[in-house]
Amino acid sequence: MNLFQRNVHSQRLHPSRPIAANHVHRPLPPTLLCSGSVVQVERPDLQSVVMNDSSCADLFGAKRGITITCTRIKVSNACVRGPSHADNKCRVRTAVAGLSDPCSVVSAALELQLDEEQPAGTIVGDISAGLPPGETATLYFISDHEGTGVGSDLYIDETTGIITTTKSLDREQRDHYSFIAVTMTGTTIEVSISVNDINDHAPVFAKKKVVLKIPEHTQVGTRFHLEPAVDADKDQLTTQGYTIREGNVGQAFRLETKRSANKVLNLDLVVNGPLDREKRSTYLLVLEAYDGGSPKRMGSMSLEVTITDINDHAPAFNQSRYHAIISENLQQGSSILQVFATDEDEGDNGLVLYEINRRQSDPDRYFVMDTKSGVITLNRPLDYELKRVHELVVQARDNASQPEATNAFVTIHVRDYNDNQPTMTIIFLSEDGNPRISEGAQPGQYVARISVTDPDYGEYANVNVSLEGGDGKFALTTKDSIIYLIYVDQQLDREERDSYDLRVMATDSGSPPLRAESSFTIEVMDVNDNPPLFDQQAYKQTIPEVVYPGSFVLQVTARDKDQGPNGDIRYSLLKGKNSHSDWFTIDPVTGIITTATVLDFESEPAPSITVVATDSGRPPLSSTAKVDIVLQDVNDNTPVFSSNFYNASIKENTSAGTCFLEVRLIFNYFISNLSPH
Repeated sequence: MNLFQRNVHSQRLHPSRPIAANHVHRPLPPTLLCSGSVVQVERPDLQSVVMNDSSCADLFGAKRGITITCTRIKVSNACVRGPSHADNKCRVRTAVAGLSDPCSVVSAALELQLDEEQPAGTIVGDISAGLPPGETATLYFISDHEGTGVGSDLYIDETTGIITTTKSLDREQRDHYSFIAVTMTGTTIEVSISVNDINDHAPVFAKKKVVLKIPEHTQVGTRFHLEPAVDADKDQLTTQGYTIREGNVGQAFRLETKRSANKVLNLDLVVNGPLDREKRSTYLLVLEAYDGGSPKRMGSMSLEVTITDINDHAPAFNQSRYHAIISENLQQGSSILQVFATDEDEGDNGLVLYEINRRQSDPDRYFVMDTKSGVITLNRPLDYELKRVHELVVQARDNASQPEATNAFVTIHVRDYNDNQPTMTIIFLSEDGNPRISEGAQPGQYVARISVTDPDYGEYANVNVSLEGGDGKFALTTKDSIIYLIYVDQQLDREERDSYDLRVMATDSGSPPLRAESSFTIEVMDVNDNPPLFDQQAYKQTIPEVVYPGSFVLQVTARDKDQGPNGDIRYSLLKGKNSHSDWFTIDPVTGIITTATVLDFESEPAPSITVVATDSGRPPLSSTAKVDIVLQDVNDNTPVFSSNFYNASIKENTSAGTCFLEVRLIFNYFISNLSPH
């Protein structure tokens, strides 16, 4: 560090800005105390000197608006000479040219303060306030370390000693500056500047939104730690408290805080009242943190408290007693009524299962109950003359590991009343009970059975049942206005249409009328009613007589409108006498015809075969196509005389040109007649 480094800042001075107060923080004997109206110099080996107000004010620049709390001046022992200390003068040991008779170095400490965030150009203080009494300076040499921020954040006027800011200071980035100023006379002033905190930061939570799960019926007073809000300011300006600004319905929660050793104000959410998920499952709290500034700065966080379920509720029926009126000729499997219970719990704790209490009711099992839906159906035929009223005890229990259960009573009368809408039970008469019918079903064949009951009217319920949809292919019939049957009214063809949408509506005659309806889709199942059809009824192909066995001839193709096995096609050749089918073979899957043996134009120049296409239905259907094959002859036979030896007699004097012998050449089956030579 160069003790006499010059400060070269060119920041313009703003005299009108207030100068911050400076404070003394450490003792440097002897000291000059400026307090109230007296400045006193104290040293054990010097006499005390008392100065008046004006001297003190002039000395420290109070007339210029500088407020000085305290400043210290250190005098080295080298200043004391001879027996009389009061007459001694103090000279400065310095390297400045012309000052060659140093005695000692006088040093002082000047401590200044400035609030952060003041605008650039704000006056911090005057270095001359730290000079010994009666001493003035016209030039200061400034020395500071690199990285201290003095050179970049402050401007020091070397002639006046006025210190100003070059930018707005931020205590959270740097809270202290220090440097040394040396006068031409060698007086050294240690200047320390503290940046005071202002409330320029609000408390900030680590997360803007937090989700917290708390089981219902958690004991009052239970604590849940939350991440505290952090404030970059310090002391009173940091986080001072928390509040629940909104969402605390019924004052279910409260906040408690505790200051930790690191000055962070920790936060706990405390259960303040009973929690019941069934009454309220979620609390959307807005927490607010505030600091100690004036005005206060605040930060907020959204806290979603989810109340998790425990199995604290038993299922509750919507009725304590159920009534039903049914006909004694009601068919087995018909639905009678449905009980309904709800459980305010959730998950398995709220999943309701139903059963009939056989120990207390219906030991003969006239009725059965669906465990999931609560639908009671008839299991055995009823006899009005034997028993007119059936009392059932039904139980609803939840699916928890330790289930809760509730009972209800069902009274079933075999007679009529009027307070319920019609109910329908549809049973499809297919083998698997699904809504489907074979396309081979004849008109009149039943598709579905509909059971309609209306407890308001009893055995002969006055209910109008209608059928919509189906494009006239289906119709509805009934014999007793209780059981309705859907039947096929027109012939079906799956290849034309494979499904139909139907809707059944049951409307009673009440005022206003009540209606029940059910919609479903009837699927038309395939039967093997379409034989395979060839793309051509006759095929023709020309091939050379001489080809190797396995040579390609042609490919036939057939198609079947049916689906599944009914539409799977296999090809074969029809065997027969003189058909030459043994000359050829066909691939059963692809329909490719190839030669099976050597062909012979001379024995059959145009062989014909019949191809059969058969599906895999039961029974299978098939069709045929004719394939005409024309062989191209090749010279594969040597001419042969009809006889190996000829004998002829001729009369003498026979005139020239008379034929006396005829020979014959045979080309396999073809004979050439040769003229006599």
